[in-house]
Amino acid sequence: SKLWVEACGRQDLIKKTCKELYKNYRVCAIHFSQEMFLNDLRNRLQSYAVP
Repeated sequence: SKLWVEACGRQDLIKKTCKELYKNYRVCAIHFSQEMFLNDLRNRLQSYAVP
C-alpha cells in the first residue's frame, strides 16, 4: 500500500496504516494503464498492478 501511496503522489497518506488506507481510500481506474486490468470492464486488477 505504501508503494501505491507514493505512486499516487499522496505524501499526506504516508503515515496511514494499511488498515486505514484500505478502509478509507480508493484509487480509481483512471490511475491505471489498460494492461493492469484483467478484463475490458476495468473492474479487476492484476496482482502486480501499481497506479
